[in-house]
Amino acid sequence: MNILEKIDNGNCAVEELIELLDEKNPIILYYAMIAIGKYEIFNEDIIKTLNELSFKRESKDKLIGYYKIGDLAMVTLKKIGFNLEVIPTYQKLDDFEQGMILKLYSEIDW
Repeated sequence: MNILEKIDNGNCAVEELIELLDEKNPIILYYAMIAIGKYEIFNEDIIKTLNELSFKRESKDKLIGYYKIGDLAMVTLKKIGFNLEVIPTYQKLDDFEQGMILKLYSEIDW
């Protein structure tokens, strides 16, 4: 079983998901963050790392289409119980970008 199947099937321990958040591969990051949101894993290390990842919003941080790694990090934080308005990166976004973040949240099949 490859790593993506392992994540998708819910066979990754929390510690493994935390390690995967350090990956440079956007596909692995995507799967790891979706799993964290899907299983609503609330852990200090995950929260810290997701907050750090939320700043990855440059063109080099592209994930899917318009969305960046930082966008998915923000919506993952929302999914595990954070209010978007308290996330520093979200506060810095203009109205259009905030709307896109909300759209991403609603488009994900958690």
